[in-house]
Amino acid sequence: MIELADGAGTAPWALVLLALAGAVVGGLTGRALATGGYRVESDQAGAVPRHWWWPAVVLAALWAVLGWRIGDFAGWAALPAFLYFGWLTVGLVWIDADVHRLPDGLVLPSYPAVLVLVVVATAGLGDWWALVRALACLTAMYAVYFVMMLLSPSSLGFGDVKLSGLIGLLLGWLGVSEAVVALMAGFLAGGLIALVMLVGRRVGMRSHIAFGPSMLVGAFVGVLVQYHVVT
Repeated sequence: MIELADGAGTAPWALVLLALAGAVVGGLTGRALATGGYRVESDQAGAVPRHWWWPAVVLAALWAVLGWRIGDFAGWAALPAFLYFGWLTVGLVWIDADVHRLPDGLVLPSYPAVLVLVVVATAGLGDWWALVRALACLTAMYAVYFVMMLLSPSSLGFGDVKLSGLIGLLLGWLGVSEAVVALMAGFLAGGLIALVMLVGRRVGMRSHIAFGPSMLVGAFVGVLVQYHVVT
């Protein structure tokens, strides 16, 4: 497992800068998403969401927290991969919640992008076993989701399968336990979200609920919960 340095040593000004940068990038992303440019003819959805501000708030918080948890590690070499994943998260949550689709145009190019950033982080750490582990977790998580999609195609789509490999790559780089926590937390989050929506009568028993947001919540649970403090 990758050993993450204690985030208490991260300079407060650096966390503030990360939060401000996240707010700016998230705001620009939210405004772009609010145009509905990601929609295609086959999407079945109502009015395009107009709450462009929430990606700014969420990304500011995510980037600050990631800086706190991971910023000191390997001379900050590991941080770009997670910052990119944070940005990807707000976009995918918005789109999947709106049209129940995880666009290939975002997910597939993220594989080489995250892989390059993970290689940079690995070079900064000097632990090339972490890269091997990341690729193994990518394969394992993709296989798990693929089998589950075959068993329950009404619950999981192929977009979820493709996203799972990306989560496995990034979380597996941190450690096998982090990847396992992300997997389990994703399904737990999905169950809780479904329960809340059922109780609130937002959906019916046979309604399809976007699972991508739950997977991404699980990924960040894996990042934030499973870490080893270096004293």
